[in-house]
Amino acid sequence: FIRDLPHGLVDAFSATLQEAVDADLLLHVIDVANPNHLAQIDQVQRVLKEIGAADVPQILVFNKLDALEKSRWPLHLNDMFELKDTFSNSVKRVERVFVSAHSGDGLAVLRQLLAVHAAISPMQDTLEPPEVVNLFAV
Repeated sequence: FIRDLPHGLVDAFSATLQEAVDADLLLHVIDVANPNHLAQIDQVQRVLKEIGAADVPQILVFNKLDALEKSRWPLHLNDMFELKDTFSNSVKRVERVFVSAHSGDGLAVLRQLLAVHAAISPMQDTLEPPEVVNLFAV
């Protein structure tokens, strides 16, 4: 996890995290079977705030649903989750979805959420046409 990164990887990881600032949507994947997953969510949110990406829309993806006993499964595979900002005591509601990459449970719901976000995301025309190459030129 973030706090467990070797010092040599911290700079590389920080550079990767900077890409999050420009993202249209962040998928924050959480190991729901990890007993410390709530503390890990808080750590990630602090890092996102530090790098200026706290306002980028997120979907919390609680993975490894299959590792939980059925009695601990949520009533719904997706709902809203309240993220508490430990600095300002504010609360932000974000979508969350429970999935099992192993069994496939919840993946259709995740795909549907991604499609909704893709439909409402502002489209940017940043693609450049490919160069025209004349293969027959001498």
